Amino acid sequence: MKKTILISALLLSACSAPPAEKAEVHTETPAPVTEPQSLPEKSLPESELAADSPLSAENIDDYLFLPGVRYVDLRSCEQIYSEGGIAGFVNIPFYDVIVSWQPQENVLFTMAKSASDKDTYLGGVGTFSPNYEESEDILHEMFEQDCPIVFISTAGVEAAYMINLLKQYGYDPSLLYNAGTFTNGIGSTAAYRDLENHRYYIAPVQAFRASLSFDWGELNSVQ
Repeated sequence: MKKTILISALLLSACSAPPAEKAEVHTETPAPVTEPQSLPEKSLPESELAADSPLSAENIDDYLFLPGVRYVDLRSCEQIYSEGGIAGFVNIPFYDVIVSWQPQENVLFTMAKSASDKDTYLGGVGTFSPNYEESEDILHEMFEQDCPIVFISTAGVEAAYMINLLKQYGYDPSLLYNAGTFTNGIGSTAAYRDLENHRYYIAPVQAFRASLSFDWGELNSVQ
């Protein structure tokens, strides 16, 4: 009987013991990821070169869809179809719409080196001449003068030409960015379409061209 009472007392004392305190776990709250709110400043505001630009194929995804910024892809329509594009960029082909190598109908400017200015390279400021009286006005309607514009092209060359054209007509070069290459990487510079982690890559689409012809002579003979 005494053993039974003793065992019962031990059980009661064990049940009434306060629970052991849990060890405190300290967890650090990760810092929130902040998206850029504006484009980075150009260290060389006058430069049109992709090599001097703070934007490139590797980081352009971090600076897309910013308010007040325009994004322009200068490749041809055929390249957009066959190579893909970047979400947020509007396609305005540089050649055959903005600039041609010789005067051409429905193209705004001709790019030619002046024989009297041997120090200016082809595609530099001063090598563009309007094909129409309205060419400059149309250029200003197509590209706002007071907002940042980001250009991308096949290998960054047409983007450099485009920036020089706008500089020639009074645009602030510090607002004009050459984001480099979409198609052809040069040296250590990667092309956007070749990156493995391009978040906003738009895959190419299969495009077909078809033509129809009618032989009115055969049609008349049937009648």
